[in-house]
Amino acid sequence: MFWIKRAMQLRNIHYFKVTSTLCIIPKYQSTTYSKICILRTKVSFRELKSRNYEQVCNFHTTSKLYVPPLFAVVLRPILRIGAFLIGRSFKKWWRKKSEEEKEKYRSLVRQNRDIFLGSLGMMFLMFVIYYVTHLETDPITKRKRFIIFNKKEQAELGRLIFEMHLEQHKELLVSRDHPAYKRLVRIIKNILIKNKDLISINEKEWTLTIVDSPLKNAYVIPERNIFFFLGALNIVDNDDQLTFILAHEMAHALLLHAVEQFSNALLLDVLLIIPIMLLWACFPDLIALFFHLVVQHIVNVLHSLPYSRSLENEADDVGLKLAAKACADIREAVVFWGVMRTLSEMQSEVNPVPWLSTHPAHGDREQSLNKKLPVAIELMRSSGCPELSSVDPRKRFYERTVRDHELYFKQKGII
Repeated sequence: MFWIKRAMQLRNIHYFKVTSTLCIIPKYQSTTYSKICILRTKVSFRELKSRNYEQVCNFHTTSKLYVPPLFAVVLRPILRIGAFLIGRSFKKWWRKKSEEEKEKYRSLVRQNRDIFLGSLGMMFLMFVIYYVTHLETDPITKRKRFIIFNKKEQAELGRLIFEMHLEQHKELLVSRDHPAYKRLVRIIKNILIKNKDLISINEKEWTLTIVDSPLKNAYVIPERNIFFFLGALNIVDNDDQLTFILAHEMAHALLLHAVEQFSNALLLDVLLIIPIMLLWACFPDLIALFFHLVVQHIVNVLHSLPYSRSLENEADDVGLKLAAKACADIREAVVFWGVMRTLSEMQSEVNPVPWLSTHPAHGDREQSLNKKLPVAIELMRSSGCPELSSVDPRKRFYERTVRDHELYFKQKGII
């Protein structure tokens, strides 16, 4: 709501409403505020001014011990650097001690071993209690997740990230009069309306920012701010594919994936404090550095990357359902990832190595979505959507030869 408040404070504000879409646009087209489009069902400008902002955003606080966003952002590098400095400083301090002094400290540790072990046990217990009390059940997937921010703090974190990304792309923002902007707003609005039975989808406003860049990318940041790059339109054949892409990004926001990933990353940093301290305290610097990098790589490959890929698969699953209820031809989702796989095979696009990437391989996503289609199609029927065309876009796609794909991609200017 910071952006709404700020926009209202500006002079000469224009506003317009198309069905359920309300856009607040400063007259002088500020690059920061002119692209903020609030998508909310049946809300007028007069209602927006009269409502209590805390009620509109559904903010609330709890008795749990949450971490302030700014503090959490600063805490991560402090933990990493602090563990290294403390471990290395202890090593230097220990080397300066005589054998007699060292023996005295060893004796002190042996005598107070129970106290030290009890303290470590107490710290571990407190850590476990904190973790368990901050587990939340996602209302859509029913999966347990660890979150260190309450809703108010999530909004603050999202505002900070949103401001940063707007500043980063401020010279490339697309006007609301651009055809692509109108096209994407229409699709987002349709997804919101058709999925209004999900309570969480209407809790906060959605914003769309289009960046005039050849990058083939789209992403969403915590407070439901969708960023879309015009280059992505080159590899999209129709609105059905666009619906799935946007639904996938909206699913990330609905499932709080960004907040969850940040929470888990901070948790991992806390868990690694003592191992890193011991590493730098017990080994020479070069050996400690080598093992430090090896440990980070192992943790990344065995935990962080698989975790990120699992969230991508979850967003694909939920996004497919959102698109199905929006009555898109969800078979086009399979075609989209088939196109990405084909481009990768032609080496026009990078196909991520599955176990070294934050995203699943294109072919894996294509196969996974294909398996999920029967359930999604049944969801379309139960949502009152019209029957799908008898011409399956997947069949057309798979009947193309390599030469056909090459000619098609050249015509679109992709290769």
